[in-house]
Amino acid sequence: MSPVLSLTLSFFLFTFITNLSPNNAVQPVFDKHGNPLTPGNQYYILPASDNPSSGGLTLDKVGDSVCPLTVLQNNAVTGLPVKFTILENSTSNIVTGTDLEIEFINKPDCAESSKWLMVVDHVTQLSFVGIGGPANYPGVELISGKFLILKHGSGNAYRVGFCLDTTGDCAYLGLQEFNSGEGGSRLILTAINAYSVVFVDAASIKSGNSANSALPI
Repeated sequence: MSPVLSLTLSFFLFTFITNLSPNNAVQPVFDKHGNPLTPGNQYYILPASDNPSSGGLTLDKVGDSVCPLTVLQNNAVTGLPVKFTILENSTSNIVTGTDLEIEFINKPDCAESSKWLMVVDHVTQLSFVGIGGPANYPGVELISGKFLILKHGSGNAYRVGFCLDTTGDCAYLGLQEFNSGEGGSRLILTAINAYSVVFVDAASIKSGNSANSALPI
């Protein structure tokens, strides 16, 4: 992938921004507790903080959708666990800049897939993370690309990026509240205010939080 990040809105308009900082040289990605991030293992993606236990990612119905397809960050829940797949079919640990697929462990029955994808919102001119497939988004533009993880600051904090298949241009994922009734902030493509996260091994989250991790109906 190109080391240059870019901001994508709709219709593939890009504005190039700064090069990645020196601490984004290729290096292993670690979870919150300092263990290597492993493909296929289950993790919660939580806000970067000293003791994260909530603020995870969930799914909800937005707009006219009858299926909970939009990924939202909700400060009140632990959220839903995800797994990472290295697209080169490697079984090695994940390093920064690796092309990845990200998907939730479970999905609503109405969703074609649990894998993350980028959806263009033609009302706001922003692109956001959802799940599913083309059948779930009739008449809506989907952006083909790959996710990747980039180092951010000290400790085990990271940012998630997305790069287009067509050009290799990339952007960070950030947070944007579209509507207070949506139940959280969407993950959008952005050149600024990237969302800083940590990865928490799902096995380390107590089962008492499972009620906060249920899929919406």
